[in-house]
Amino acid sequence: MDEGLNERLEVAIKAAKEAGLMVMDADKNSKKDFIEKNKNDFVTNFDLKSERLIIDKIKENFPEDGIFGEEGGNQKGKNGRWIIDPIDGTVNFLRGIPNYTISIAFEREKFKPLIGVVYNPRQDELFYAVKDLGSFCNGEKISVSNISNPNKAIVVVVPPHRRKEKADLYFRKMREIFDQVSDLRSFGSAALECCYIAAGRLDCYFELALGYYDFAAGMVILRESGGELRSIGGDFTDSYCDVVATNTHLTNWLLPLVGE
Repeated sequence: MDEGLNERLEVAIKAAKEAGLMVMDADKNSKKDFIEKNKNDFVTNFDLKSERLIIDKIKENFPEDGIFGEEGGNQKGKNGRWIIDPIDGTVNFLRGIPNYTISIAFEREKFKPLIGVVYNPRQDELFYAVKDLGSFCNGEKISVSNISNPNKAIVVVVPPHRRKEKADLYFRKMREIFDQVSDLRSFGSAALECCYIAAGRLDCYFELALGYYDFAAGMVILRESGGELRSIGGDFTDSYCDVVATNTHLTNWLLPLVGE
């Protein structure tokens, strides 16, 4: 492994676990003050604390690296950048639902992440991957499902709650998907949903209007487990992405339905 990537993976894992423990303790014991950044888009005091903790840990070890954090921790750097979602699934965290994660990625070329770490503190599951070295959950290698028949697939479809003007398009596509699959799910954390496909627990995923920070770490983990994640309808940007993710066996079925 590239020594620089190995060191960054170790730092990302430590930062994710420390942030996760802090957030989980807050989940149980602390008041969760929050503001609405945009319609149906919330940030809590613990999103901000988590991001600060992660950035401090990164800068302590790699002071010249850049930062792109969901909550505004954006800094240019010389050696690539870190993409941070300090709590992916903030609404779940606010309501005491255990499906929230700490998500950290690192890339040297924009939109081509090399490291992904996703930690679900409530279930103590740590997913991680480095490009070309496979994906792991709590130290055990993981891989996508081999399901190729849509009738047997469990598919994530997430309503565009931040962009409700897209609802008619979404629900039309959702119905087309629903008619052909075993069942639908939505967990409220894009990073977690990517990891669940990577681990073979789910098979496909479709969502509109994500931020890049929502899935950058999950994308590495999914791809390294044998799956794929791609943009539909245009290139990735930091602030807006429409994505489809699959175990690869179902890509040729799902893509025509959601419209590449």
